Amino acid sequence: MKIPRMLATLLAFLILLAAIVMTTGYLLPPARTGHAARSIDAPPARVRAVILAVERQPLWRSGLALVERGPDGTWTEVRIDGERIVFRMTEESDNRLALRFDSSRGYSGRWQAGLQADTTGGTAIHVSEQSTVASPIGRILSRLFFAPDAFAARYLDELAAEVTRQAGKGD
Repeated sequence: MKIPRMLATLLAFLILLAAIVMTTGYLLPPARTGHAARSIDAPPARVRAVILAVERQPLWRSGLALVERGPDGTWTEVRIDGERIVFRMTEESDNRLALRFDSSRGYSGRWQAGLQADTTGGTAIHVSEQSTVASPIGRILSRLFFAPDAFAARYLDELAAEVTRQAGKGD
């Protein structure tokens, strides 16, 4: 059976395109890091308490449907799109929190927050999240559709709004 020349050319083009995409993905670094910092008008202990009340986070974090606690000290965030991210605390002190996470979407990483009292009685907070994507296609997609710095900044904006809301309610 002879394959028409146009079909053979199309097939060769698709194979070449797939090879270019895969090579590009493999050449991209697997890890990306996002950072954000801001000041929150509440003492570090209050900000830390809001962060650690993980079961309440779906009330104030966009895109988060629910949080399930595991029996082994882990918790799972279930995103509204069905993604599941399992977290484990690796460090917990008055001024630092560190977590490791694994996603059902094939990436993993670490998250950390530093909290310091500022001169106004508020909290200077800095968060950093590094995620590692093993899949070359996932690396490309994450660069096209995910901005780590913007994600970290949105988290801090939502955290500050929740801390302020709770302070107003006397929670």
